[in-house]
Amino acid sequence: MKKSLLIVSLCFVGFSFYGQYKFTQPDFFRKQRELPLIDMVTSVNVNVSDFGGIPDDGKNDRQAIMKALNFCKKVALTGANIKLIFKKGTYDLFSAETDKKSHMIMLNGANNILIEGNGAEIIIHNPSKGFFSIFKSKNIIVKDLFIDYDPLPFTQGKIVNVDLKERFFDLKIDAGFPQLSHEMFQKANRVWGMVMDANIPGKLKDGAPNLYGIKKFEEISSGVFRLRTKRILLLNHLAVGDPYVHIARTNGRTIFNTAGSKNITYLNITSYSSPAGSYAANSMEEWNVIGCQVKLKTGRIHSANADCFHINGGTFGPWIENSLFEGYSDDAINMKATRAPILEQKSSTELVVKQGVRKGDIIKIFNPREGILIGEFEVIENKFLGDRKMHITLKTPIEQTLDVGGTKLNDIAYVDTQSNESFVIRNNTFRNARRYGILLQNSYGIIERNVFENLSQSAISAYNGADWGEGFVAHHIKINQNIFNNCGYDATYLKEYNAATIRLNVNKLKNLEAKGKWNGVEATEWQGLEDFTITNNTFLYNKHALSIECSVNTIIKSNKFIRNSKDLSKKGEIIFKNNNSNLVFEE
Repeated sequence: MKKSLLIVSLCFVGFSFYGQYKFTQPDFFRKQRELPLIDMVTSVNVNVSDFGGIPDDGKNDRQAIMKALNFCKKVALTGANIKLIFKKGTYDLFSAETDKKSHMIMLNGANNILIEGNGAEIIIHNPSKGFFSIFKSKNIIVKDLFIDYDPLPFTQGKIVNVDLKERFFDLKIDAGFPQLSHEMFQKANRVWGMVMDANIPGKLKDGAPNLYGIKKFEEISSGVFRLRTKRILLLNHLAVGDPYVHIARTNGRTIFNTAGSKNITYLNITSYSSPAGSYAANSMEEWNVIGCQVKLKTGRIHSANADCFHINGGTFGPWIENSLFEGYSDDAINMKATRAPILEQKSSTELVVKQGVRKGDIIKIFNPREGILIGEFEVIENKFLGDRKMHITLKTPIEQTLDVGGTKLNDIAYVDTQSNESFVIRNNTFRNARRYGILLQNSYGIIERNVFENLSQSAISAYNGADWGEGFVAHHIKINQNIFNNCGYDATYLKEYNAATIRLNVNKLKNLEAKGKWNGVEATEWQGLEDFTITNNTFLYNKHALSIECSVNTIIKSNKFIRNSKDLSKKGEIIFKNNNSNLVFEE
């Protein structure tokens, strides 16, 4: 250890911004947020190499990085801002089979650290582990890193045989990719495949199902596997020569996981793969993803195994700008308000809920069986009971007896003040990927000057997840100056009556007596989606450009609409409308 590292000089915590970014704050937010933190004046420099993390030596650098971070954490307690420096090169991260941690690197309770990657490459050698988890921390910047896996948490190849009578197809694995005999394809939480476009890497095949749920594989010759399914519909969409991807998804093992923190920034980060999503966030305040990429590496037709962003219950939402997301296999961005299951109604003003509900929070109570809003209530007192249970007192009484119990069939409270509000999604590209671009189940945000291209379902969808038992209605959203090109072409999209490039609706449970996992959904009479503005966008659409249901005060103006000449749907219309109040639509 160099002695200079141990000499800590205290300094004022000061931040400055790189000149190339000129962030502007939208003026309609209910709560103003801080602008993105993208630089930090530091007084102490620490090198990962001083703790044994030497690039390009092929050794396990995991403990060295952890020791360096822990040193930075201790130094920052003195009041200094500290920079942790990676030398350019490759750092290898290995873990023992007995290791139960979700992420390779963990940082808890740290403040004022700038992690300078200098273009270093991180290679994770366990396809079921995430990279970096940050918990209860403040003022952390992670910048200029490249992240990849070996082995990859997916494989790819080409279909070489399809047998409809015997209901199987044969897949020849591309050179250099994992074999389906690898244990991860049995151990992972979710294992499924996708048939891909032959000409556009990352894009799904037109008209095909977006998921092949198969976990039984038989190796019939070297590198060739037989995949069986009882569903003839899946096989009908396959042809010899089709590219195909099969993933080993381990939920929760994201590249970055951030929780209970404030002013966290990921800057100029490129990730090529992930066992699950890329950026997960829970109970966050201001946090930012600037100039980052979830990117297809040359020769690959897939990147991350789940959402690029899965964001739940933040006081403030993310600021995502100047970034690229491609080739992922679930929604690019999924944002939800905190769900607080109601376990007990003690009185008209007292509830026991299972979630961290705070004094001053606003909760909305929803009846998913009838699809109605029971009411909106302010929390004036809270008391922690243990086991994530909270006794809360409401300012005004609930005028009815609730159906309680904590399942998706019971009345559910959603915390509107923990709905990732004041989010900004600006100047990004979302392309060549499975499912949605953005799933909105939150509030107060702006989506502007982005490109959405070749996404297999809606580019932007706003609906409550009644059948999932999570995710409430969105409100106060501005969608402005975006380009939507060929979004919505998989089998699910083509069969939905309300499929559209931008789709808004509110759902209730359809079959309350269902014996299986799913109840199905149908549109509510309640017009729960409020204050959407859709302006100055360009649509090259399939089926519908817009589907607007169950909304109040939606304004649609100054957009350009062109039906895609390659649209597979039987008929196409600019807009589908149902059950709206004060809808303004100007073609």
